[in-house]
Amino acid sequence: MAFSDILGYNESMVQGVLVKGALVSADKECQRPMMKVAVCSNDLAALEQVRMMTGRIWGEGACDGYLELRNLFLAIEGGERYAAVLLDVQWEGEPRGIDAAGDLFFTAPETRIIYMTRYPERYVQQIFLTPANVSGFLIRPVEEGLLEKNLQKVLEAERRKDPNSLLVRHKSTTRSIRFEEILYLESAGHMVTIHTRTGSHRCYDRLEHLYERLPEYFIQCHKSYVVNMNEIRRMEKGQVWMDDEMKIPISKARYGATKARYHGYMERLLMPPQAGQTHA
Repeated sequence: MAFSDILGYNESMVQGVLVKGALVSADKECQRPMMKVAVCSNDLAALEQVRMMTGRIWGEGACDGYLELRNLFLAIEGGERYAAVLLDVQWEGEPRGIDAAGDLFFTAPETRIIYMTRYPERYVQQIFLTPANVSGFLIRPVEEGLLEKNLQKVLEAERRKDPNSLLVRHKSTTRSIRFEEILYLESAGHMVTIHTRTGSHRCYDRLEHLYERLPEYFIQCHKSYVVNMNEIRRMEKGQVWMDDEMKIPISKARYGATKARYHGYMERLLMPPQAGQTHA
């Protein structure tokens, strides 16, 4: 008997394939929306219903589905970023979704949680006891109109984010750090230290994830360092010298690209405006 038969569905019934517990879009060439959401439930029918409704609301490819909690976290650790996760509260009779939301709060604090459950009377008082970025609560089977309102709430919250700041979280504290205040970022394991003019702040994240959210005047010169090019004093002998005399290593693999990026950036800063042009 095929695995799809055991689960009670076949590939013609859904727009995806089951891979290691994750339901992913079968159309790899489809254009992804700017923001994505994930739905995580061990109920395949509920998962597929929400995924298809989200596709109708935000467009095909806007939602990834996970039948196992661990695969959601593996995807996030591998670089996926979701504006929101529609998370089933009950797993095998236990409110494991609430615990997962708490873990997600430390792994990806900006990701909003929209809880789903068939049993609201059991869990409505529990969902606020665990620290989580809770955005909504839906009763299964999910009504498409209410799902759309919850997704619209997520969209509006994303648009309100300060475009000139980096939002990070460590333990129970969330900080908004202005880009121009950041000197450099330093990674050690899963901990990143953000060094600023006024002090240092730590957070659990991958350096690559934070780098993606920084403006173009930041550069990753080493697998463990990202620097603000406005704070570089000079570059020599495989090192970046910062204005405060701090020395940041440049890896051999990144030296050529780092040098070219920095020199190009400085040339643009120092280049006088063309005739008829003024500084913005």
